[in-house]
Amino acid sequence: MAPRPRKRKNKGLEPNLYENRGYYTYRRPDTGTRHGMGRDRAKAQDAARVLNARLGVGGDLVAEVMGESGVTLKDAVHAWLAEWVEPSKLGEWTKKAKRGRGNRIIADAGNVLLEHVTTRWCAEYLDENHHNTAYVQYRAVLSQIFQFAQTKGWATVDPVTPTRKDNFYEKQRQRLTVEQFRAIHAAAPPWFQIAMELSLVCLLGRAEVVAAKYDDAHDGRLHYIRQKTKERSKTAYVAIGMTDTMEDIIKRSRQIEPVSPHIVHRRPSRMPKRRPGRHWSQVTPDYLSRTFNELAQGVPTIRSMPEEQRPTYHEIRALGSRLLELKGVSEEEIQVLMGHSDVSTTQVYLDKHDTRWQLAQGNPFNMETLLKAMKQKA
Repeated sequence: MAPRPRKRKNKGLEPNLYENRGYYTYRRPDTGTRHGMGRDRAKAQDAARVLNARLGVGGDLVAEVMGESGVTLKDAVHAWLAEWVEPSKLGEWTKKAKRGRGNRIIADAGNVLLEHVTTRWCAEYLDENHHNTAYVQYRAVLSQIFQFAQTKGWATVDPVTPTRKDNFYEKQRQRLTVEQFRAIHAAAPPWFQIAMELSLVCLLGRAEVVAAKYDDAHDGRLHYIRQKTKERSKTAYVAIGMTDTMEDIIKRSRQIEPVSPHIVHRRPSRMPKRRPGRHWSQVTPDYLSRTFNELAQGVPTIRSMPEEQRPTYHEIRALGSRLLELKGVSEEEIQVLMGHSDVSTTQVYLDKHDTRWQLAQGNPFNMETLLKAMKQKA
């Protein structure tokens, strides 16, 4: 059903802005209270745009008052998740991230009608609600939602596209040092020591660490699948040649109670709910991160850092890659071990640990030879 048009005198005004005898009033969509905006139409319009962007809620209340009906951001997010995200071949962790961001958008501005979402609204929403890397991530999700809405005929344009693609964010999180790793490892329970060692030696990420099973070690290799890229890259399937260090990690893991099919396992304080395909002793990726963060608080050099700069569990993988590089392992070999399809991704992990000297070949000529050659050319 097409929305009922606004009264003639209110046509062209921003949502929630009204005019009466040349005086403008803004009605807050969340409380219903009215606020005077003066007689300057341009200023009232600008103020209404900012208020709509900041409040970002109550679109259904406005529709009710104005006799309008239409598709809200909440409707679009739910449909986008159900029809585009869930049936896709994306990894489960990627789907989980998209669900989380979609639900955050619903919480922030779910009742805003799609027809009221402009490029300015998107820019102000992203600037005010999402900073650093979150800006780029939420911009991408908003754009996908509007691309989906276009296929449904709910929107004619994608208002997100003209917004800037990044916010020039520079990563603040510090790299984990060898000394910090040792301090955390020494304070960790045995099961977490095994997890840390797997990430350091085999460069496994959180998802791969918690998924690793004893049965994955066969034919002289430890097999793992990079969960994040398994649906779109053949490089996600990695078989690592067993070493004495890896054999020792697995051997010590088997001595940790309870008996479990998973290399990294623990006895929980209370029995978790049963889930298909998951053993009760298995650790979740989030629990892995929480344990690391709690232990890191006991390391003075980490505790003294601002929160946004403190290294996370993820940095163990970066530390392991840099240690391999220092031992002379090539970037290409590290790339394969990490399951990356592009060496530039591997280089991100290798950077910012310390100064990486570029090796250059010295000139074999002596000064006399060089000067003689220059004189002949002159």
